[in-house]
Amino acid sequence: MDKKKISMILNFLIVVFEIIGFIVVFKTNSKVSVEYYTEDSNILALVSSSLFLLFMLMKKDIPKVLKMFKYISTIGLSVTFIVVIFVLAPMYNFDYGYLLLKDGLLYQHLICPVLGIISFVLVDDIGKISVRDNIMGLSFTILYGFVLVILNITGIVVGPYPFLKVKEQSIIMSCLWFIVIDGLAFFIAFILKLLTNKFNK
Repeated sequence: MDKKKISMILNFLIVVFEIIGFIVVFKTNSKVSVEYYTEDSNILALVSSSLFLLFMLMKKDIPKVLKMFKYISTIGLSVTFIVVIFVLAPMYNFDYGYLLLKDGLLYQHLICPVLGIISFVLVDDIGKISVRDNIMGLSFTILYGFVLVILNITGIVVGPYPFLKVKEQSIIMSCLWFIVIDGLAFFIAFILKLLTNKFNK
């Protein structure tokens, strides 16, 4: 089976599991909470994989802007996965069973991020990722952080993550968290760039 067919299958599975995940989340919480980075990154993944699949079914070339959109959404999914494993789990008594397997989290924290990374790196028609693309790929993560910090400062939103509760921690700690999370996003974007360029030779 060639890469294109595998890409179609993986993107189809991402779309299906994203839809199932959001249905479970809505049934559990009666809403989809867009203030969560997890929800937003999975929405981006749903849209980008749907569009990727559509272009492949129509047998049309994937436009550069859609490839960049897929890159941004994959960075978002990767950040979600890594933050859950190494940041949120330690904060919540290392309860990996809950954070990775409970209800919609199974799809949004585990299945879709893993499928998204595999699809993007190994089989999607992405082409070469440049340093400029690498920087542009961080746009969603930076924008999310900026908006949520403002919303926390103004009291419109609290959190939703402990490191975003700027009123409950010092300015220095907030700055450190900003550096850590955005630094992590940059590192992930860089690794995705290296791996994708290697497998797209």
